[in-house]
Amino acid sequence: MAVTLKKIISVLNGRSLKMISSGDGENIEIKGVDYFTEQLTDLSPDEVYVLKGSEIYRRPLGNKNYFIIIENEPLDEKQLRENNAILVDKEWEPERVVRQIRQLFEDQYRVGDSSIKILKACQKGATIQQLLDLGYQMLCNPLLLVDVSLCFIAHSGGNNIENEPLWEWTLSKGYVNKEYARSVMTDDSQTDMLEGDTVLVIWETGLLNHRQLVGRVLDNNRPLAYLKLLEYHHPISESDKEILIMLCHAVAMTMAHINGSSHVASSLSDTFLIALLNQKMYDHRAIEERERIYGLKLYKNLFALVIRIDNRQNTNDRLYYLKRIYQNFFNRQTVIIYNGQLVILLDTMTEEIQNEREMASFESLLEENDCTAGISKIFYHLYDFCEHYKQAHNALNLGDQLKKPGRIRSYDELIIPHMILSFRGETNIKNLIHPVVRALKELDEKKGSSFLKTLVAYINHNQDTTLTAKSLHIHYNTLKYRINRIIEITDLDLSDSETLFKIQLSVKVDDILDCI
Repeated sequence: MAVTLKKIISVLNGRSLKMISSGDGENIEIKGVDYFTEQLTDLSPDEVYVLKGSEIYRRPLGNKNYFIIIENEPLDEKQLRENNAILVDKEWEPERVVRQIRQLFEDQYRVGDSSIKILKACQKGATIQQLLDLGYQMLCNPLLLVDVSLCFIAHSGGNNIENEPLWEWTLSKGYVNKEYARSVMTDDSQTDMLEGDTVLVIWETGLLNHRQLVGRVLDNNRPLAYLKLLEYHHPISESDKEILIMLCHAVAMTMAHINGSSHVASSLSDTFLIALLNQKMYDHRAIEERERIYGLKLYKNLFALVIRIDNRQNTNDRLYYLKRIYQNFFNRQTVIIYNGQLVILLDTMTEEIQNEREMASFESLLEENDCTAGISKIFYHLYDFCEHYKQAHNALNLGDQLKKPGRIRSYDELIIPHMILSFRGETNIKNLIHPVVRALKELDEKKGSSFLKTLVAYINHNQDTTLTAKSLHIHYNTLKYRINRIIEITDLDLSDSETLFKIQLSVKVDDILDCI
């Protein structure tokens, strides 16, 4: 087995003096290591030779070989640049260097042997449990597999663990606890190994009593599961990391094979919904036909929801985790990832999206996961999905602009503000405020009175003096005085419905101006 020159340089903390034609040594394979002595006559181009700097004068170095030189005395680096020389600190001894490199060869042999075992297991149709059992034999540390929603799938070697409450919880309950799930999905820890731009393994510490290395089980860069290796019996080595990654690939293939049909169905329906949002499909008959083919048996009433993750990085893992969470909450598969957010096509039996208790649970779930949701108006045909997706998306943005409290923004409640704000490109919306509203607001600010608030409450209660006085917590006679005074100041005709509508609209414009 061979190891790369780059890996040798890395483990020795060495530095190369000559610009090797293949770059940093990543593509140069070394098959052996030996001491560079006077008795050694045949030098192999595939081996690396170790010597002290004080021994260089005894014989010339060949420029076709690779040398590791221990700087036990000052060296003429200009002269050494003619050779493929790697310099290491004087603290290293030749025996230690050779031992370290030979350990690399042993590790590489172990990785190669493990890859063959994993491949043979896959060829024999090994189950996920059998793959984890094989992994436990090779890695000698416990393994735990959870899906993207951090629910238990399988484990090996976990039954004998002590002093690790999070593992014990997962094995007994079937899922990780909320504290750990929140920590994992918001952790920005440094990653260890990359393949292109894809993170393959991540160290997890903090909530555990032992370190654990987590491998990502991916299918076309889509997370399927996480394979956790607990550093319980002995330290996790670099070769352990490589074996864990190979094991993740094998588990991914097995999971894709087992769940192939369901993944295809989900993928087709996801693709269909995304095509609707991209407006690549607009023919009504074609849409209805696809709905039938994909088995989307929906209730009559439809809503579009857009869920945004607030104040945290929208990692791919976190989006898939939340996708599963909201699929479980709504008991719907029509949850997709679109433009870095979650989009839900929610069908209901009634014209209410949810009852009051269910909406409170939904808001709690949003709060728990630091999300905000925009909800569209009701609609009845899939070909209107895109339009109502835009409503839900606008509800999120309008809620931000108007500083709306809470985690749920309904477009139904924001239609008029949306219409008003749409005029901003055409005119100064301040000009939309009716003179009566402007006059009463100026008077209230000057005198500290409440004429505008009184008028709005009076109109909203259909000019019912009893209900208005009760809502304002004032005496009936006080209300009558204020209304008469408003008429006297503004010459307002309370029988003119058009004027009353303009006053209500003006108050909304004024509220919007206070927010933007």
